[in-house]
Amino acid sequence: MRYVSWGAHSAEFTPWALSLIDPDPTVPAYEVLVLCAEASGELSPWLTVWAELRHPVADQNLAEAVREWEYDLLGDQLPWHSLENRDEMCAELAAWLIRHAPDRLRAHGASEELLHPIRLLSLPGPARWEDPHAPG
Repeated sequence: MRYVSWGAHSAEFTPWALSLIDPDPTVPAYEVLVLCAEASGELSPWLTVWAELRHPVADQNLAEAVREWEYDLLGDQLPWHSLENRDEMCAELAAWLIRHAPDRLRAHGASEELLHPIRLLSLPGPARWEDPHAPG
């Protein structure tokens, strides 16, 4: 059972959007995302806000999230404990990162080292681990 039932556009009006542009957050944005996703049972509205919010701090938060999540996602695991929809949310998060993260991280000046995990996510299992940039 969910704590609250949110409409499709409510993500825009929550502390979620503010957490993405806070330069000195008490809680990292990637942890706020977990709270929102678990409370609502879905990732889409929260990821949509992140995708549409063009701000340097939001891009920095994206870089931090990639660093935090990369090893779990490369192992096809959701980077947080969830009782519901683990596989679906993991696939959705990986697909969202593959689609949105590279351009934003490049524009933010991210190193190629940070971009490798995103590229690796797009590779099928064996190719992912045989790639020279796969984690060792």
